[in-house]
Amino acid sequence: MSIQTYKNQVKLLLTILPEVGKETCFALHGGTAINLFVRNMPRLSVDIDLTYLPLQDRTTSIIAINNALARIKKNIETVFTQLRVQHLEIEAKLLISHREASVKIEVNLVKRGCYNEPQISQLCVKAQDDFEVFTEMRLVELGHLFGGKICAALDRQHPRDLFDIKYMLDTEGFTSGIKKGFIFYLISSNRPIGEILFPIYKDQRKAFDNQFAGMTSEEFDYTDYLQTREVLVQTIHTLLTSEDKAFLLSVERGEPDWNIYDFSQFPAVRWKLQNINKLRKQNPNKHKGLCKILESRFSENQGE
Repeated sequence: MSIQTYKNQVKLLLTILPEVGKETCFALHGGTAINLFVRNMPRLSVDIDLTYLPLQDRTTSIIAINNALARIKKNIETVFTQLRVQHLEIEAKLLISHREASVKIEVNLVKRGCYNEPQISQLCVKAQDDFEVFTEMRLVELGHLFGGKICAALDRQHPRDLFDIKYMLDTEGFTSGIKKGFIFYLISSNRPIGEILFPIYKDQRKAFDNQFAGMTSEEFDYTDYLQTREVLVQTIHTLLTSEDKAFLLSVERGEPDWNIYDFSQFPAVRWKLQNINKLRKQNPNKHKGLCKILESRFSENQGE
């Protein structure tokens, strides 16, 4: 897409964001939180990804999430009559569009709740200047924010995610708070822990050209992408302690040691453990194999 198309999307996003911010049950996470609020817009970001904060049962949460999205829809349509808003209740998503741009608002139905309080942040100066707008937004806490981004970067390996990671490694670094957030998202993922920690690298040249080029104000080529991905993986392997690895193995075995990290109350973690224990019961050999592979990879990495 052209840079003007991306800018039109950001303009629309910033137009509707104050209506989203009125719903205090949500906090912003993902690329928009990072690039438009934490950073000074080194790249454009065009989606509104939300975390539902209360820890409630799934049925109660889904009802509350869709009620909040319905209020956002109503407010947007009232204030901005030229915008079209579609509410996809099953997916907990709003699609907002006009003739020049479209953006989506999406709530993750499984990864609900934050282990630290969210923070209120102001829109970065560059976005204020470029789009002549000011707003504040509730963001998930920094460790939570970048922990989720790291997990996404290893899972999807999308150039947007790795661009954000390069900035993180060059500024905050892989802090203990960010490591905690990464471990939280690692055990909230629906994929085996080892598949994320030891990823099979993807060729993302097409995604780089079609879904990333034109979004950044700073140089980041495909070589930078490859180097950042490798540095991220090596950094994680270097900084995971024996205690961290013991915890991850305990989760993969379906017997988590909450004395190390207590994430026991979070829905996504409970769901992962439910699936692990289901696999352990229905296919014990496969489950043992996954645990053995993870333990072996940790041992190999320890010796490097």
